[in-house]
Amino acid sequence: MTTDERGAVDGTENLINAAEGVISHFQKRKETARECLVALAGVSEVCFALSGLTLHGGVYEFAGLGTLREVRQPPGEIELAGALENKGLLSAVARHMPSVTHELAVLHGASNDLQGLLDTGWRIISALRCRSVADLLVPAVASVSWDAIPAVERDSCKVQLLEDVPAARRLGEVVAVSRDELDWVHKHLAVWIELLERPAFRLAVDCLTTHHHQANLRMSAAALWAGFEGIFGINSELRFRLAALAASFLEDRGPGRVALYRRIKLLYDYRSKAVHGAATKDALLEEHIIEVRALLSRLMCRMTEAGTLPSVDEFEERLFT
Repeated sequence: MTTDERGAVDGTENLINAAEGVISHFQKRKETARECLVALAGVSEVCFALSGLTLHGGVYEFAGLGTLREVRQPPGEIELAGALENKGLLSAVARHMPSVTHELAVLHGASNDLQGLLDTGWRIISALRCRSVADLLVPAVASVSWDAIPAVERDSCKVQLLEDVPAARRLGEVVAVSRDELDWVHKHLAVWIELLERPAFRLAVDCLTTHHHQANLRMSAAALWAGFEGIFGINSELRFRLAALAASFLEDRGPGRVALYRRIKLLYDYRSKAVHGAATKDALLEEHIIEVRALLSRLMCRMTEAGTLPSVDEFEERLFT
């Protein structure tokens, strides 16, 4: 055999070995996915993919509602191509999969229809986002566990896009969600759902949970302040009244309240500069956003714990008594 012939044979063998390696890889993934299907046999749920979640501890159960668990092998494009009922969603779903780390699986028993299940999942996730201020993305929801998709029947997996925002920002350090924060969500979920019926509170939730979806940092800051202002329902003397009412709600009388009042006034001054196009730097905008969203989170969590969204009169009564 000549050198060229030997080279051709070696090249063919390498291609065969590579192909066998690829086949073996997908077979192993399918076997793992099949094990997931078996483990979940008899359980009907819809599964929200969570991108960017860092979680302390393992599986967390929201009793009677669903389960928060790790996604060990998000499906790749080839696996999605075989499984998805709607092939038109393939590219949009696949581009998010490398960053999916967990899923919230909502039990069918939590609601009588799909929209009710989607609402339940959104309520849990929005409360978790508010309490932890973690930069999560929820790209899609599926009719089965994302870990099980490589093993489902062809064209059988129903998927709906939710937050198809690949450019969503992650600001500051990575936030690791603690068990205490999950316990907080579980404990206060019923009150959280009641408060969501209040338009001002719902606006604040929407602003806090989607501010990182905005096209630029100035718009992210503007979104957070829209939620901040909406909570208090005031439309005059904003700088003074927002600072005074927020500080009085979050701090008892004393130096802590005074310091917070002054700080919020400074933040509002910068807000005006940021949203009206004055010169600034991205680093300063990021610091501003991180601080404002933490304040908004504190306000909303305090209201949830109190079980109420105070009126302007109630805010002012706390301030002056």
